[in-house]
Amino acid sequence: MIVVPLTMIAAGSFYLHRRAIGATSPAADLMYCVWALSLGFVLAQLALAWLQRPFKVSEAQQAKLDRLAVAAVIPCYNEDPAILDRTIYSLFAQTRPLDWVIVVDDGSTENYAAIRARWEADRSGTEFVWVRQDNQGKKHAQAAAFQAIPQADIYATMDSDSALERRAIEEGLKPFADREVVSVAGLEMAYNLTTNLLTRAMGMRSLAFQLFTMSAQSVAGGNVVINPGAFSLYRGWLIHRILPGYVGERFFGIPVTLGDDTALTLYALLHGRAVHQPTAVAMPVYPETLSHHLRQWTRWMRASTIRTLWRIRYLRPRSYAWWFVLYQQYAFFASVAVSLAVPFAWPATRNLIFASGIALIAWPIAVAMRLITVHRSDVRWRAWLASTALLPFAALWYLLVLRQIRFYGMATCHRQGWITRKKVEVTLSGPPISPVEVLVNE
Repeated sequence: MIVVPLTMIAAGSFYLHRRAIGATSPAADLMYCVWALSLGFVLAQLALAWLQRPFKVSEAQQAKLDRLAVAAVIPCYNEDPAILDRTIYSLFAQTRPLDWVIVVDDGSTENYAAIRARWEADRSGTEFVWVRQDNQGKKHAQAAAFQAIPQADIYATMDSDSALERRAIEEGLKPFADREVVSVAGLEMAYNLTTNLLTRAMGMRSLAFQLFTMSAQSVAGGNVVINPGAFSLYRGWLIHRILPGYVGERFFGIPVTLGDDTALTLYALLHGRAVHQPTAVAMPVYPETLSHHLRQWTRWMRASTIRTLWRIRYLRPRSYAWWFVLYQQYAFFASVAVSLAVPFAWPATRNLIFASGIALIAWPIAVAMRLITVHRSDVRWRAWLASTALLPFAALWYLLVLRQIRFYGMATCHRQGWITRKKVEVTLSGPPISPVEVLVNE
């Protein structure tokens, strides 16, 4: 299968750039060199992504993993009670039992008394811990959980809306058989994927990013740059070593409360390998309204601005992660420059419009071929195909809307307060669906 997307991208890019650049630019040779470097990096990522295989372990390695003490950490702030209950339930239903489940209520206005009482009365082998504190932000909520159970060998961090597929903990632990692995990124899939066009488009865009970019980074020496907040795992010694810096992070004197997942990933990269396990699946609830979606993206872009600067400063320049971050910035600003050049150089740039339009369709299709390796028991193939067909729309939405919000996030990165979750944002519209199984083919 890898030959098809590689050939599509290479041949199509060569044809379109020859038509567009050669016809519009007097500096075509220089632009061809820049394009060739970009194409080479993209093809390398695509090849690496297709080379990814889920981590497996021997019986001896599994026996060692079984002895690890594992704690699940759930910071909670104004989550829908039914969604939080669903998340906790998924942890008690894991094929690999947890030693602790820790919920930190970060000053929510919601009443969780019934949920707390139900799970504190549970008589399984998993200890349930509930911590209530004044609102301090997700980082401090996580820190409260880490400090409540300092003896854990592994911490599984997740969002309060992220129910885990029943094998997620079992699969997520497997990469830790390698002593150099200090963090494991799970695979995030939208629980409410089929709710509306927004959840379909953003859910598939996120999945495509993970199975392309994160898969490639994992194969390239364990260089995952962003562990999903929905579900990731970290070694206990790493968490306690970096905890003071994690909660005390400042940017030009301003306390940084956003970007918890990217901060933990950066620390992981500085201490070992950060890998991706596509069979460790979490199913968070995605924004269902345009307002929630845009506010969430604004928050992410503010955190991303600061984290990008830290990555360039602290990551090893010889690492794949450092070069990826550098390429990512180049690609972003180059695309902005092309967009600005089109109207100012019209009509000479007509072919660029044509090439860009074709790329908006061809590129998502090439990346989407990775999505055939994933199967969800609750989504029929027709619905899956229809959702995948929205990837070009998601690419256009990023180009026209989300890219501009990124500039706003850069300009306002000093604003570190939450702009979501002032109240419950998403609720379950009906009873939870039956347990979902996700299969990732090799």
